[in-house]
Amino acid sequence: MSYVVLARRYRPQTFEDLVGQGPIVETIRNAIRSDRVAHAYLLAGPRGVGKTSMARILSKALNCQHGPTDTPCNVCNICRCISDGNDIDVLEIDGASNRGIDEVRNIRQNVGYAPSRARYKIYIIDEVHMLTREAFNALLKTLEEPPAHVKFIFATTAANRLPETVQSRCQRFDFKNISVRDIEKRLSDICKTEGVQAEPAAIHMIARHARGGLRDSQSALDQLLSFCKDKISPEDVNFVLGCIDEDKIQGMFDSFVKRNVSSALRIVDEVLTEGKTPGEFIDQLLSCVRDLLIFSSCGQESTWIELNATFAQRYGKSFSCDTLMYMAQTLTDAKMRSTDSLLQRIVLEMAVIKLCRMESIGSLNEIAEKIALLEERLIRHKSEPAEKNEEIAPVQKSDTPQMTPEPAARKGIDFENLSDGKNTWEKILLSIQGKKKSTWALLKEGRCVGFTEREITIEFPGNCSFHKEKLDHAEEKRLIEQCAKEIVQEDVRLKLVISKNGSPEKKKANVFPAHSSPDLQSVDPVFSEPAVKKTVDIFGGHVVKINK
Repeated sequence: MSYVVLARRYRPQTFEDLVGQGPIVETIRNAIRSDRVAHAYLLAGPRGVGKTSMARILSKALNCQHGPTDTPCNVCNICRCISDGNDIDVLEIDGASNRGIDEVRNIRQNVGYAPSRARYKIYIIDEVHMLTREAFNALLKTLEEPPAHVKFIFATTAANRLPETVQSRCQRFDFKNISVRDIEKRLSDICKTEGVQAEPAAIHMIARHARGGLRDSQSALDQLLSFCKDKISPEDVNFVLGCIDEDKIQGMFDSFVKRNVSSALRIVDEVLTEGKTPGEFIDQLLSCVRDLLIFSSCGQESTWIELNATFAQRYGKSFSCDTLMYMAQTLTDAKMRSTDSLLQRIVLEMAVIKLCRMESIGSLNEIAEKIALLEERLIRHKSEPAEKNEEIAPVQKSDTPQMTPEPAARKGIDFENLSDGKNTWEKILLSIQGKKKSTWALLKEGRCVGFTEREITIEFPGNCSFHKEKLDHAEEKRLIEQCAKEIVQEDVRLKLVISKNGSPEKKKANVFPAHSSPDLQSVDPVFSEPAVKKTVDIFGGHVVKINK
């Protein structure tokens, strides 16, 4: 007798054997018990999750010699013939090869005949979405009002391709992907029955590789049994199924963390040399990124999510959520672009280099705030007359600068010296820029008009009240005061004011602008051009160099 594969030998024979479809099983069993069995069922879902098995079990439940019953005996002649797929009253039809109108006409002609020996004549049409539009139209009337002795059971992996007129005449059940835990349990039971030792890690790798399809996992296990015979290890799974060693995956993420391009490209070369395809490598990297993203978003207590907990805990704090989403997008783009076999390796290496060189991605809120600020300033400058867009004259150094009357009591800083005060304020701005760019972008629109004892006063022009309101928030002030304390080595307090005349004074002692280039402005006439002025003012920058 020829060998029968595991997927057929361990095919579910009763409702209890169906894995991972509890609600559907309970509904159909209750319908049989209460004699409320519909005349047509539509079983939809991905491959290998039990649709055809459910159709056969339901057929046995209706036609069993001891039925109708929700526990078919699997012993009587009818049950055994249905299990083997050769019962005369239960017709299994392949929708892909019998998709024309002529085949449907034969069904319409034969439904009028009573079953030969069973209670019901049952038509099981697999991959029913392959029928033509004309075939569906020919089936509609029979499907809506079939004879009392006829039942239809349709199975499909693409329910969206069925006409709504067909779906409305059926009771639809959507089968779901089977969880990794359920697949692991089923594979462990099969291994015990077959007398094979399989390491839990190997079983877990097979279950994850199946991606929710129990039949796929059984086919993979069958292949491994042919290779390993009596014992299955994770190394065997990697070799047979083309999976990539977890050590290499971890090495790749170590390279991302350390930004080591050389190490990452070496791992890519090793993986491809072993015969793995770039697409398989990208798939596994994406799976790991997904685990990290879910772990980072839901926390360590998210036991309801199936992920590699050890891997997630090791790298969960190394990447922010925004960084992980950027990594997923980069790998997805590489996957979509790697259709040409000649470019697959190049595309993969480009994506790996990009991920190694990436900076930590911050929140989009900062970018949104910056864009909103630029838009506001652009609108304001468009509405103001051109004559008001005058360049504020930079503070010039002089031998005897006039200082504000406030006393300067800072240790280690000579605030009587204009240069020293300006340098200190620029250091404070630089520190704020490194910690929070949105705060720096708002603050640099003002001017430091004086250091009094334990207080820094920042003056904003009258049209920058928005900046003052934002910086008046406790969190923003706390950040600025902390950065100032780090520079001047003393506690300081921030005071924000609006200029009384609507704009900062052009000539005022002890005034330290956020940025200036006095030498460049005074020497080069290009800086006085209106277009240059407006560009610098809108984007909050300053002219560093002029090439002529």
